[in-house]
Amino acid sequence: MTMTSTNRGSKARGAALAAVVPLLLVAACSSGSGSAEGEDGEIRMMVNLTDNLNQAYWEKLVKPFEDETGLKVKIEGPTGKSVAESFPQQLAAGTAPDVIQSIFPDDDTAPELIDLGGEAWAKGTPMFDEYAMGDAHYAVGVGTQTQSLIYYNKTAFEKAGISGPPTTWDELTTDLGALEKAGYTPMQTAGDFQTGLQLQQIYHPTLNQLHPKWQTAVADDRLSVGDAYKPAFQMYADWIEAGYIGKSDVGLSPSQADGNFTAGKVGLYTNGSWFAASLDKAGDLPFEVGVFSPPAADGQAYPGPQGATMANPYMIRKGIGDEDGAKQLVEYLVTDAKAVEAQLGSDGVFRKGAESKQSGVDAQIQGILDDAPALVAVGEGQGNVRLPVTGFNPQFTEVAQSLYTGAGPADAAKSIDQWVDENR
Repeated sequence: MTMTSTNRGSKARGAALAAVVPLLLVAACSSGSGSAEGEDGEIRMMVNLTDNLNQAYWEKLVKPFEDETGLKVKIEGPTGKSVAESFPQQLAAGTAPDVIQSIFPDDDTAPELIDLGGEAWAKGTPMFDEYAMGDAHYAVGVGTQTQSLIYYNKTAFEKAGISGPPTTWDELTTDLGALEKAGYTPMQTAGDFQTGLQLQQIYHPTLNQLHPKWQTAVADDRLSVGDAYKPAFQMYADWIEAGYIGKSDVGLSPSQADGNFTAGKVGLYTNGSWFAASLDKAGDLPFEVGVFSPPAADGQAYPGPQGATMANPYMIRKGIGDEDGAKQLVEYLVTDAKAVEAQLGSDGVFRKGAESKQSGVDAQIQGILDDAPALVAVGEGQGNVRLPVTGFNPQFTEVAQSLYTGAGPADAAKSIDQWVDENR
């Protein structure tokens, strides 16, 4: 196995790593016969339990596998606040499960995981290569969460005299003005994490044509984040100044922003594929919802690359009692048609080329995913396409929010570059 050398966020993480590494060394020593194992023929799988993806959901999902193979799958929730928190703790304690769902490998946990790159069934799974670390593939997924989507109110478009979704930034800006004149909030934004996330989402298709694998370019000192995002900061600041984005929106919670859109007050709303599940729960709306891929800069191809993340990832720990059984379980979860269909649609999970039963909004998102020329890393990145820092998304949100309170695009670019330089 060949691993890429990296020094990501060394200043920010140094103290934490000093504490974690000794624990992981203990875990490495105990990951064989000393680690906690289930009963004979039992595979322990730790999953992220939610209101809709509860214990009963997971047990129903694996039941056909159990019936077919005779193996028993023990579903376990996290012992801490989350799977991400619990897995490293359990590694250190020698109690880690066999299969881990919902998180991705990092430089600390990768040595404790099985490389699935040689498994023929794994190679066709969504975003398999995009999540490689060096030459190794530790995570396989069911589908993707599509990040770069703009939801729109078709009634608002009709009243504003807009014939169809824009494909360029100039067209989008013109449409925002028309929506304002028609009495709608042109573009809904929000505070909390959503400010920075939305700006990234709407800019992914353009950024990844201007600077393919831009995170790697930043890591290699061929590009700065400020230079990469300066056009987006300028565009966003212009929209705020024109009133197309309400300055007070930065004080809204994401759920309040969701509510404004579903109430029919909003023309455009940038969000990820998971918002489709919120729309389904909202029931009958006073308008028809449309979805399109964000515009690209003038002269660029449309649609552009689609920002996406692997959804429902699974990993297998090294040194477990039944490695073959664990591989069979993960193969079933990510390739069996019925198992995949059961997982699609949960929290906005989609799979390229899937033909499962879908709502009207889901079908539009499926079409965007199928038509995307590429699926690209978002935010801090993933696998081999990563920024040289950790904690990028919260910091980017702070910078995006500064545009609401008087900072200019050049100020925003300088601020994010200074943070990267201090934390890489």
